[in-house]
Amino acid sequence: MAGDKIDKNSFVPPYFQLARILEQKILSGELKAGDSLPSETDLGKEYEISRMTVRKCLSVLAERGLVHACQGRGTFVSRPALDRAVFTLDEFHREMQQRGLEPEAKLIAARVLRAAPEVAARLALAEGGRVLHLCRLLLAGNVPIALERKYMRYNRGRPVLENELQYRAFSEVIALHNEVLPVRSRMVLRAGTAADGDAALLQVPSGSPVLCVEQFLFAADDSPVGWGFFVYRGDRYELVSEVRPLTGGD
Repeated sequence: MAGDKIDKNSFVPPYFQLARILEQKILSGELKAGDSLPSETDLGKEYEISRMTVRKCLSVLAERGLVHACQGRGTFVSRPALDRAVFTLDEFHREMQQRGLEPEAKLIAARVLRAAPEVAARLALAEGGRVLHLCRLLLAGNVPIALERKYMRYNRGRPVLENELQYRAFSEVIALHNEVLPVRSRMVLRAGTAADGDAALLQVPSGSPVLCVEQFLFAADDSPVGWGFFVYRGDRYELVSEVRPLTGGD
């Protein structure tokens, strides 16, 4: 994997630079489905970054469905899922920019809560266990497009700083506040209608059609570490997914 360097003077964080490097190698077919990535230690040495920075990079790639971790074996390139679309905050920003719109993420809430029954069940927690709740409104051209609500296990006494959470990927938020990092992501898409609170934030009538994208994030031992969903306005957003198989895969 020699030939790509991390620019330590760039405003782009090193973990995200490495994620881009590895993503390009996967999409170009240089890294094929089933290939094993170098260990966290080896990647850290090759790109002169810390092991934690490498772990954050791999969490981003796992959230995008590009890699998966096998406990005791390492991290592997995932087979392309031709019947699924992957939604992340970064992808939303890129898509809106491609449409000629200015994307924005507005933080609505970031606080530690006692888990409600539904959240506790999704995260395999005892009811009332502590979770970090994150809510962001995604806008394009000053128009609300989607609402993001996410929950994660909260095991660390780190303060919840709003300026850290407005634009960070959910996997990175987990890395900031939890010792266990996500290595696998699962998305579920379904049609729905906007509840009163969501409708108010999205500036649509209650009961309006929406696209709901539920997301689960899992640790290496398959325990859930994050859960949540995006709610997209049906009148402002359509799903167009073009996925090309990685070259060289079987």
